[in-house]
Amino acid sequence: MGAAEVRKKAAITTLGCKLNQYDSERVREQLVRRGYDIVPFDGAADLYVVNSCTVTSKSDRDARRLARQAKRRNPAAMVVVTGCYAEVAPEDLAAIAEIDLVLSNTEKETLAAHVPPGSGLADTEQETHPSESLIDSFAGHTRAFVKVQEGCDAHCAYCIVPRARGPSRSMSPLAVVRQVEKLVAAGHPEIVLIGVHLGMYGRDIPEEQVDLEDLARWLCEVPGLGRLRFSSIEPCEVTEGLIDLVTRHPKVGRHLHIPLQSGSDATLRTMGRPYTTAGYADLVGRIRAASPLAALGADVMVGFPGETDGHFQETHDFLRELPLSYLHVFAYSRRPGTVAADMPGQVPPEVKRRRSRILMQLSVEKRAHFAQRNVGQELEVVLERPIEGDDGHVLGVSDNYLRVRLPGSTETRGQIVRARVLSAEAHFVNGEIATGA
Repeated sequence: MGAAEVRKKAAITTLGCKLNQYDSERVREQLVRRGYDIVPFDGAADLYVVNSCTVTSKSDRDARRLARQAKRRNPAAMVVVTGCYAEVAPEDLAAIAEIDLVLSNTEKETLAAHVPPGSGLADTEQETHPSESLIDSFAGHTRAFVKVQEGCDAHCAYCIVPRARGPSRSMSPLAVVRQVEKLVAAGHPEIVLIGVHLGMYGRDIPEEQVDLEDLARWLCEVPGLGRLRFSSIEPCEVTEGLIDLVTRHPKVGRHLHIPLQSGSDATLRTMGRPYTTAGYADLVGRIRAASPLAALGADVMVGFPGETDGHFQETHDFLRELPLSYLHVFAYSRRPGTVAADMPGQVPPEVKRRRSRILMQLSVEKRAHFAQRNVGQELEVVLERPIEGDDGHVLGVSDNYLRVRLPGSTETRGQIVRARVLSAEAHFVNGEIATGA
């Protein structure tokens, strides 16, 4: 009997958004078929893949740093950088000695075909045919992401994403249903629909006559699906039908993340955002009236060119009065190739840092207030993982996006339970399994 063949090791690290996480899972499965064993990125490997982001200058630096660290870890390894940074600035990355290969977002879909096989037993059948290829599972995650839409046509003044991801395009409804069926069969109790511009789903395939609401209602009929959740949806695309789904459908999480970016109408106009603060407030108010305990989050950017102290104060005051559950706060990062990069009135870094701290503190207060409002409520919770150093307890995510600490063990991971919230802390709420659940 011959000696067992030695398989090469591959490591993948992911920067940026949920879309990159989904893309990395596709890369992982490609490499497994190519004959690789997947190992942690901070260990020894024969192949390192950095799936990059380019939304901020920090994400660019992180990609370069991770690539250099990988080569130092194993000078003989092949280091590949792909993703959005590789899409918009491939020449910058190619000039770095530690990087062996730079692949665009399109080339990422067939990444395995660009690297040596991990073993002589590699399956190459799917390596060069990525169109709407489906993943078998979302390794290491209880909740699984499904990318149903890619690209963006909006061209906001600050955003490099249309250049990095291309025009808006949708996955066919049938392929989405098949993908969700596969992930549910693999044991994922919750599916999160993601996209660069998720609310535009279906508009590029008029022959299908399907939009995001239609797609979600079909997916809720998939046997075994525990819960469906939406990722970020632009304010102008949150329809009454989507509000009805989020606030009333038993299989849809009571949670919407609706980017705001600024609470100043003057800044919104300069950004090229197609709504006003009044319209945004009306939308949030209607959702809150339909479901008082739905989680409502917003992206907010500080330090956009021309943002004065007065504009920032308008944003702070607007957000303080808005019944949101949390904020994602970002400092504007100058991106060459965008309209905003050449605008006058670039805000100094120390001012952006100060404004960020103020809004992040406001977010802490809003999270605490929202968590406290849920004390005494019964919530549906997906159990995710044991809490390190806290024997006998697991952490889960409620349908309205609260982190919930409950009695449990590793064996309970992936279960959906009814839980009663007993108290609220800084980063999670404490609960107990509801009697009769």
